[in-house]
Amino acid sequence: MYITPYQKKQLRTVIILLIGIPLTIFAGYKAIQWFTSAGAEAQPQNVIIGNLAQESVVITWTTDTKVSGSVVLLENGVETTTAIDKRGNERRYTHYVEFEYLEPSTTYEFKIISGEGTYEGEDTDGYTFTTPNVAVEQPTPVAASGEVEGNWGDDVLVYVTTKDKSVYPAVTILNSSGTWLVDLSVMKKVSDKSVYQVSPSNSLVVAAVSGVNDGGIVEGEYGEIFNSDSILTESLNPTGTGYVSYFSNESRLIAQADTPEPVDEEPYTPPAIGGPGDEVDEDVDEEIGREYELRSDLTWGNLVSGDGDTAISPEKYGDETVQITNLTDTTFTVLWYSQDKETGHIMYGTSATDLSERGRDERDGIASQGQYYLHSIEVTQLQSETQYYFKVYSGDEAYNSQYDVTTYATQSTPPEFETLSGTVTAQYPESVVVTAWFEDNDGVGSSGLSNTISTLPDSNGNWILTTGGARDEEGGYFDKSDEDTVYIKPLYLSNTTEIKMTYGQASSDDILLTTELSAGGKFVKIPLLDDYGILVN
Repeated sequence: MYITPYQKKQLRTVIILLIGIPLTIFAGYKAIQWFTSAGAEAQPQNVIIGNLAQESVVITWTTDTKVSGSVVLLENGVETTTAIDKRGNERRYTHYVEFEYLEPSTTYEFKIISGEGTYEGEDTDGYTFTTPNVAVEQPTPVAASGEVEGNWGDDVLVYVTTKDKSVYPAVTILNSSGTWLVDLSVMKKVSDKSVYQVSPSNSLVVAAVSGVNDGGIVEGEYGEIFNSDSILTESLNPTGTGYVSYFSNESRLIAQADTPEPVDEEPYTPPAIGGPGDEVDEDVDEEIGREYELRSDLTWGNLVSGDGDTAISPEKYGDETVQITNLTDTTFTVLWYSQDKETGHIMYGTSATDLSERGRDERDGIASQGQYYLHSIEVTQLQSETQYYFKVYSGDEAYNSQYDVTTYATQSTPPEFETLSGTVTAQYPESVVVTAWFEDNDGVGSSGLSNTISTLPDSNGNWILTTGGARDEEGGYFDKSDEDTVYIKPLYLSNTTEIKMTYGQASSDDILLTTELSAGGKFVKIPLLDDYGILVN
């Protein structure tokens, strides 16, 4: 049969359509499948509230694939504060976001940003948590620590909770040596959000988590699974075990039961006007006469007299207060005080002429910066035996000096896991940093002085200082004996007192530190004034 050229062209068109349309549909189906599965893998799972305090909280979750994660707080449905993972914005299976400076006894809504998606929870109220009321008594820190098996980097969460699921858990992340440290006094009871007091007979569960269904569990009485130094006697292996069932529904964000049901109040009825036995005509609106004086000649005056300036600001600030602490092979911390409350950061790099990396305050998020007198910039993930240069940026100005620091060599073995803990009393705990250093006193172990280490206390003044990683002048771990001397000095707005004790004494008891505001002029508590500073000309 003869086919004309026109018929051949039509036949080719039909064949292309018959083959092309199914292929296009199949490709579209596969694309939808891919995008759907990618979104599902990034969806937050096992969202758990931990370290619940009157002014802070930690929000954790896991995902089926490695993604970056952050959390957005909402106020009346409006986004306010955003915070990224405390470990940085790298892609991980586990996610740890911390918020500080919250209000006590307040319910917060939040959204989770996981990968490219935003998630608000499945309940009608979305994701929420409620901070506890202000505690009458401050808890005593209870340190717990241990090791995790395997080379996980920092992509592991460690929870401590009770076997009866009666608390919001304590949660922490790994440090560079693969060990972990957490304060058990942050555990709050689900029933009333009061502090859970840990005793040796309490049945606890310790869970190391590396993924959605990957956990390693150790459970038993606190006095049995932890030794006398509060170190877990077993290593945690965060693989292959489901862990979600060990947590209460409240800590897993089904926390609405803690919110009291609204009470229907009877409408307010104003009292009758008149004395006993007087009849009141309810149809007559009684007008109460009041006289007001409108004044336009008011001025605002200082709340203080000229001989006393009560503005709370540091006695020393600026370039002279810049200090480097916590120097290791991969990290260092930069501290300083500013004259006013302001934001702060550093720019650093391996070349004095190329400071392209930014170091943020430990308390800042990726999209929010706090204003502080005390600035503590922690720089991590550095190269060992490398010289770094940095400049300090405080508020709107850069300090004149350019600083440099050289990281130490990486040691062949991790340091001993040792801590000191205690409480510091201060009117403004957010302006305190606890520093410490060691001195050989008996010729045993390391000689000379160690470098300075530091830590920030929490909003209640509780602090835990990891001392095992302290370095000597040559960069090795400072090997301490009980007879060696430890110097502990809280830095604050005014001059503070340094305390000195043996390391054996310091490691056996909680340490109470105090700060004192100077009695002269600058640091005086203002009494309430009768006229609140309103002066009438």
